[in-house]
Amino acid sequence: MVKIPEQVISAWQERSGPAVIATASEDGVPNAIYSAYTQQYNENAFIITDHFFNKTRNNIMHGSKGALLFLSNDGKSSFQLKGTFEYHEDGEVIEQLRKSMPPELPSRAAVIFNIVSVYSGGEKIG
Repeated sequence: MVKIPEQVISAWQERSGPAVIATASEDGVPNAIYSAYTQQYNENAFIITDHFFNKTRNNIMHGSKGALLFLSNDGKSSFQLKGTFEYHEDGEVIEQLRKSMPPELPSRAAVIFNIVSVYSGGEKIG
């Protein structure tokens, strides 16, 4: 895993709009979704809430690697983090996530996205 660079953390805290989460099926078909409920989890991972995943969940359960993409608040910079997923349907991770979510939203599971590389535009920065 890679430590998320400070410039990415700062941009994340001031980002514009939801993150985009990308996965791929077992036979390589890409899938991308918007995720409004994604948070930084620690210095090298994000946590994503599975509210209504379908293809995304299936891809994760079949070992898909993925990407998280977001724009800076000023729209001048984009950041892409690549990594691996861990799916948690119970335990401390999902309970922690549910405490930070609006109670009316179903939280089926928590997905930890472990960062292995970080890009700003086409430049690898982590």
